[in-house]
Amino acid sequence: MKRTRYLFVVFILFIFCGCSIPGLNNVEQLTGWSFQHDEEIKSYSVFFGLLDSAGKATSSDAEVDIRIEDENGNILYEDSKSVSTNDFGYYSSQVRGEEYLAEIRIPESEIKEGTSEDGKVYLRVYGDSFEFDEVNCEAFYCLPVKDIELTGKDLPNEISIYGYDGELTSKITVEDISVDFDKSISWAKITISGKKTFGGSSDFYDSFDYQILDSNGFVVHTGSVMLSRLREGDKFKDDSITFMDAVPGESYTISFYSD
Repeated sequence: MKRTRYLFVVFILFIFCGCSIPGLNNVEQLTGWSFQHDEEIKSYSVFFGLLDSAGKATSSDAEVDIRIEDENGNILYEDSKSVSTNDFGYYSSQVRGEEYLAEIRIPESEIKEGTSEDGKVYLRVYGDSFEFDEVNCEAFYCLPVKDIELTGKDLPNEISIYGYDGELTSKITVEDISVDFDKSISWAKITISGKKTFGGSSDFYDSFDYQILDSNGFVVHTGSVMLSRLREGDKFKDDSITFMDAVPGESYTISFYSD
């Protein structure tokens, strides 16, 4: 929403047309509540409006209880804020047009990381002469989420690789792992590094398998790593392991082996 103020225009209309200035009437209705994320200023905004008995926009001092939850029920923010008539102004959007609303800003740093970018924002607005039931609005693709944790099992891990005839062809030691997690699409790219400790170079790949387990011990992903034309003593770094649908905040373990 882009904030625009028309106080001078409203004042002229009040003098010549008899229109009411927002803030001079009793509060009867809650309206226009919404939630917005501004990446540029690293802040979230909660908006709501008040209407008088004639259905016209008004303003008032108020208290607002705010609770933000992600779609998995994790409470990311919970607090009460005071609003004065100075916090009301005109805001416009393509979807809703121009509205007279109060804005409450919440810095990104005050909202905890959860396990989903989607969620709901709950509001309860009340004042000296009015009180409204709790309402809520959607938070779409804007809530902060946790990283995943990935641990390599038994590292450094030496893997013996055998040919079709059962003969030992090479040994690969996986020494370290790192993970790059794209929170927006729950996609993880895993990089492994290590060294070939035995075996000569050939036209064949040094191939070994891996599996990823979640914190409950369930296998959630498996695959193979194929290293091309390494000589004995060569170091390697491979980023071919990708893992879709990783759950933010989950702890995973990756293990390497060869059949």
